[in-house]
Amino acid sequence: MNKFVTALQKVLMPIANKMNKNNYIKAMRDGFMLALPFTMTGSILTALASMPFLADIFSESTLQMINTFVAPSSVYSNSIYSLFVVVGISYSLAKTYGINKIHCAMTALVSMLITIPTSIITESGEVVEGALSHSQLGSSAIFTAMIMAFVITELYRWAVNHKLTINLPSSVPASIQDSFTSFIPSTLCMVFALIICAAFKQTSYGTIGAFLFTMLQQPLSVLGNSPIAAIVAGVLNNIFWFFGLHGQTLVSSIFSPFWKPAAAENIAALAAGKALPNLISSGFVNTWIWFGGWISIPLLIALWLYRKKRKDWKEVLKISAVPGFFNIYEPLMFGLPLVLNPFMLIPMILTPLISGTVGYLVTVAGIVPFSTGIDLPITIPLGLNGILGSNDILTGVIQLLCVPVLVAIWYFFLSVQDKSERESGVYTDEA
Repeated sequence: MNKFVTALQKVLMPIANKMNKNNYIKAMRDGFMLALPFTMTGSILTALASMPFLADIFSESTLQMINTFVAPSSVYSNSIYSLFVVVGISYSLAKTYGINKIHCAMTALVSMLITIPTSIITESGEVVEGALSHSQLGSSAIFTAMIMAFVITELYRWAVNHKLTINLPSSVPASIQDSFTSFIPSTLCMVFALIICAAFKQTSYGTIGAFLFTMLQQPLSVLGNSPIAAIVAGVLNNIFWFFGLHGQTLVSSIFSPFWKPAAAENIAALAAGKALPNLISSGFVNTWIWFGGWISIPLLIALWLYRKKRKDWKEVLKISAVPGFFNIYEPLMFGLPLVLNPFMLIPMILTPLISGTVGYLVTVAGIVPFSTGIDLPITIPLGLNGILGSNDILTGVIQLLCVPVLVAIWYFFLSVQDKSERESGVYTDEA
């Protein structure tokens, strides 16, 4: 086991260190996090208004009124998701480079909007000029937002570093100075965006967004939104945690560009009363793989069953019980510990394999519905988050039915660790 852990460490630690230091990955993480409060609010309100039992309580006209009232929250959150991403990524990257954050982020936003068509075609075929379609700003524009944020921020930085700025006397207020300093870099970026816009109008794609969606986002989403990718992400998350690294931060930076658009599509379909299109999304991952309850709840129960045999674990249980119930499992990670504990590596790997596989199978079989894709607070306990994440009670029930199996696995490996530590003298009853 120790040899296996050492081999894993040699492979994963350099990767994790590079990811932690990579400016683009950090900016992607921060960019998606910027959208979280808005998309969470919009998706939760949409899900609540779409609860199936509401039809038994309210009349059709009342339901229509509720949906009309809630609709703008989804339109101005999930339907314009790419705008949050482009601002968040550019702001984070500009902060890393030490250049004006807000001016750079706004330049990236304007530059991206320049590349988006300002006309829409109605159902009757009429062309309406001077209008932006939500379909151009939502999940299908995620890759456009990411690439425009990176490119525009780098161009803005290049202009600043090469002194292509207007400098005013120090007596000028800072806000005015910042605006003039950003004038030339912002102008260069906007002209660059105009060139991109004009160039792609000459192609069959029409826009850079259509090109990136066809060439990158669509094919990559097939891989990123596969059940195998979701389960592998869960395993990697726990392996990184095993080495004391925040696995969710590292792994979500890579997979969010695939999961978030899929979740946004599900939310849009839910709001429109249509069938949900995506089985694998951030909603599925949150329900069946991601939330800390999948480790904390089973492990806490296993520790409770073991409480009379190990005084030290009983103390860990006292400290970890309340936060663990709400999916906060850092006290277990560093208190038991799970970090760099070779006895705990196998159950950490098995947990997402089991829960993710069960979730996929029951969803494919039609036993439970697709996850709606709503962004729930991570502190919602296991069982309840399944119900809220799919608008289905059975989802929460099946989550809880998985717990005894996981408890048995954790209890077994706790027993192995206890026996080994007693035989080696690492732990005694007097300790």
